[in-house]
Amino acid sequence: MKNLILFSVFLLFMAGSTTAQKVVSANGGTATAAGTEVSWTIGEPITATVSDGTTTLTQGFQQSKLTVTAVNDIQVTGVEIKVYPNPTSNYVTVHFSKVMEKPAYFLFDLSGRIIEQKNIESTDAKIDMTRFAGGSYILKLNSGQQPLQTFKIIKR
Repeated sequence: MKNLILFSVFLLFMAGSTTAQKVVSANGGTATAAGTEVSWTIGEPITATVSDGTTTLTQGFQQSKLTVTAVNDIQVTGVEIKVYPNPTSNYVTVHFSKVMEKPAYFLFDLSGRIIEQKNIESTDAKIDMTRFAGGSYILKLNSGQQPLQTFKIIKR
């Protein structure tokens, strides 16, 4: 009986130790100073603290930061598309290296809902991001019905 209890405890321990920790955070942020970037989330447990005497780093379960600017390759040869600044807090500029046929943009939130779509009238367009909350957005550029390129936009 004692062996059965020990074996059951061992199985429970092994099942619990193979599960990866995850953080679902409601808030957090990023700060940069002197070439060093620190990001954080609110409410994550502390797993380790390291100090060299002047700098202290407390680590938790947050995943590393991944910034993607272009989500897919451009579909039309001979056209260069620039989207800047990214990240932004006010406006994003879309620049085409040449005039396109019926260019348009579609701005999506991360749930896939279109939050803005407009035709682009020239080789440069400004997208007002001030009315949107901070977070990540997907910007899809088309020429007529043909997809051109898709970008991930970070609004601070």
